[in-house]
Amino acid sequence: MLRSCLAMMLCGQTSFDEWIKLMRDEPFYALISGFDPSDVPGVGTFYDFQDRLLHRPRQPRMRQQVPHYHREQQDKTAPQKDKHDLRPHQNIVNRLAGRILARSDQPTPLAAMLEGFGDVSSLPPWEQTLQPLFFACFVAHSVDLNLIDLDNLHVAGDGSKLPTWAKARGKKLCQCDNQGKKADEHCRCYRAYRDPLARWGWDSYRDCWVYGHSCYELTAYSLKHTCQLPLLLSMADCPRHDSVQGLVSLYRAQETFGLTLQTASLDAAHDTLGFYRLATERWQTALVIPLNERNQGNLQYTGPLRLEGGTPICPADRPMTLWGFCPDRLRIKWRCPLAAAKKTPDLTACPFFDNGCSGSPYGRVIYTYPKENYRLHTLIPRNSDLWQCHRDARSCAERSVKRKKYDFHLLQTRTAGRDRWFFRLMLAAMCQHIDAWLTHAADRLT
Repeated sequence: MLRSCLAMMLCGQTSFDEWIKLMRDEPFYALISGFDPSDVPGVGTFYDFQDRLLHRPRQPRMRQQVPHYHREQQDKTAPQKDKHDLRPHQNIVNRLAGRILARSDQPTPLAAMLEGFGDVSSLPPWEQTLQPLFFACFVAHSVDLNLIDLDNLHVAGDGSKLPTWAKARGKKLCQCDNQGKKADEHCRCYRAYRDPLARWGWDSYRDCWVYGHSCYELTAYSLKHTCQLPLLLSMADCPRHDSVQGLVSLYRAQETFGLTLQTASLDAAHDTLGFYRLATERWQTALVIPLNERNQGNLQYTGPLRLEGGTPICPADRPMTLWGFCPDRLRIKWRCPLAAAKKTPDLTACPFFDNGCSGSPYGRVIYTYPKENYRLHTLIPRNSDLWQCHRDARSCAERSVKRKKYDFHLLQTRTAGRDRWFFRLMLAAMCQHIDAWLTHAADRLT
C-alpha cells in the first residue's frame, strides 16, 4: 500500500479515487504498485491504510464546535508587518529555550531511530509511526549511499503555509437566520468543520491570509556534494512563527531523534538570543543566521563612537557612564554623561547634547557586547568565508518545500485534517529520497 501511494505521488496524482481508476484502466500502474491488475484495492482500503499509519481514530467526517472568529474584510487588506519582526515572539522563544536548558539531557540513540525502534512517545499521534518509518526506510538508506553524512551533518530550516481544502466557516447546522446581519451579530451555534485544527495565518511570501496549517522542514545538505534531502518535517498552527517552530524542530532533531547537528542555517526570522544560547550551550551547534534588520533606525544620529579600553567615548571626548548590565540580552548599557547627572554631578553642559547627538532628554544610549553574547560572537565567525558558504546553502530548504508544493502537487491536493496533510507531506519527502537514489547514487544501488 505504501508503495502504491509513493507511485501515485511520482505519477502526479493527488486523489485516491483517480489513482484507483488509473490502476484499473492501465495494468502497468497496478503492477508497479505490486497489485494484481484484476484485484486492485478499493478507495476505502487506501483511506483505512492511511488512517492506521496516522493512528487516526474512527470519527465522523466533520467535528462540531463553536464557529471560529470571522476576520473583517479590512483586516485582510491591511498592510502587514515584516515577517522578520520578532518583537511579539521574542520572549516566547527565550522562555522555551530556558525551559529546555533546565531539563536533563537524555537524547535518544540514533542507531535505534534509524532501525525504527526509537522512543517517539513525545511526538503527536499522527507522527509516531510515519517518522520512524521515514527514518528507517529512507533516511537510513540515504546514509548508506553517502547522500547524508551523519558525522558532518548540516541542516537548513524554513517554514511554509499549506492551505487546506476545508472551508473556514464550516457547515451550518442550526436554523438561525443570519441574512442581513453583521458578522458580530451572527449566531454562535455549533457548526461542522472538516478541518477543525486549521487556522488563519499570514503568508508573508504571497502577502495574503491563508486558512490551513504551517509546515516546517529541516533539509540536510553537504559541502562536499550537491545532494540536498529532507531530514525532519513537522506541522503546526498556521499563525505560528518560524522561530518557534524552528526551535521545536531543532529540539526534536537533537534530542528525540538523536541527531548531532554541526551547523544549522536559518533565515533572519530566527534571530533571537534564546536560540543562540540553546544551540551553543546545550547542543554545540553552530547557527548561521543573518542579523535581523528591525533595529536599523537606532543609528539615525551621528556615526558610531570609538572605544577606549572597552568604554565608549561620546562626541565630546568624554567617557560614557556605565548604566548596568542587561542579562536578558547579554549586553552592557552606557548613557550620555550629561544625562546621567546622578553619577556625573560635575558635568553641567555639553555642546553636542541637543545638536545632533540625540533628540531625547534621556540622552544617547550605547550598548556594548561581551564575548558571552552568542548572537554576535558565533561559533563560526560572522561574514567569514565558511559562514557565507553555509548562508548560501540555506536556500535548499526553500527549494525542497517548493518542490513538494509544485512537483508533487501539494497545492492541488484536496484533503483536510492536519494528520492527513502530514501524510501527504511525508509521501513527498519519501519521493525526494527515491529520486536522489536514482540521480546521485545510481551506480551504488543494490
